[in-house]
Amino acid sequence: MIVKLCAVLLIFVCQYSAAFAQERIRIAWAGASPANAAIWVLQEKKLMQKYGVEPEIISISASPIVLQALLAGEIDVSAISVTTLVSSRLAGADTVMILGMVRTFVDHILAQQSITNTDQLRGKIGGNHIAGTTAEFALKVGLKKIGLDPVKDVNLRVIGGSMERMIALQKGIVQFTVVTEAAKVQAEKLGYPMVVDMVALQIPFPQNGIYTSTKLNRDNPDLVRRYMRAYVEAIHFFKTHKEETMKIMRKYSRLEDRRALEEAWDWHAKFMPEAPYPPAEGYQLVLQDMAEKNPKAAQANVKDYIDTRFIKELEDSGFIKGLYRK
Repeated sequence: MIVKLCAVLLIFVCQYSAAFAQERIRIAWAGASPANAAIWVLQEKKLMQKYGVEPEIISISASPIVLQALLAGEIDVSAISVTTLVSSRLAGADTVMILGMVRTFVDHILAQQSITNTDQLRGKIGGNHIAGTTAEFALKVGLKKIGLDPVKDVNLRVIGGSMERMIALQKGIVQFTVVTEAAKVQAEKLGYPMVVDMVALQIPFPQNGIYTSTKLNRDNPDLVRRYMRAYVEAIHFFKTHKEETMKIMRKYSRLEDRRALEEAWDWHAKFMPEAPYPPAEGYQLVLQDMAEKNPKAAQANVKDYIDTRFIKELEDSGFIKGLYRK
């Protein structure tokens, strides 16, 4: 009798474990910025599988396209820009941020060699990303902070991603553009000076975030919790395994320059929080900017845009501190 009972229990446990392991999650990220490095670590180190979830992780060219896939139900979780989230929520979309990464801009405004100060940007052509991306928003905010109207004082042209913008700068199609930390090192080697350091301006901003839907949070919170555990572990790995992380960054960013990779790692390891709460003040900045053209933004409540309960659970349980005690 005992033998039969044990056999039945063994079958039940195996079936339960198999079902648990078969749960899937679809994840998308946009842009080859080091701000996405934790997702790359999560993929390379198979951290989702550790928690019994089989991920499908894909790269998409830009945040607005990732958002479309999220709204269509084609993906469950995404890493996209805060501007994309805010604009979608204002339009009534079911999107919410569950995790925030770097809490300020990681961008720099670079220019042709003939431009040595910010006043000389006036009247010049700037290379921009498509509307709704972090780079596009960063360039506008950076120009405003130095006293230039991005509509009246300069001529911004949509060029494309970071690589396309740098090519446009080299060919003289544009006189200035915006790039992240890793690309800045490469650009300076080529003789293009930095005229605005967005990091030094210390503007509150969630550079990249992890988004999902309130529906997923409500209907399958256990899946979200397992994703959050894996992601927090990926952050820990990023901060504590420099050389291996840099190899992963090289693979996904296609950046071969050792110095550029090292500076990108140093910067993100410093500013990437162990407990990555979605920063409400960053959303307030975006809403204030959008309020100039969209009255709904002026009436919006920042609390509707973030869900902090999952990261709070991990922090309160001691899970995060436990990682760094190992």
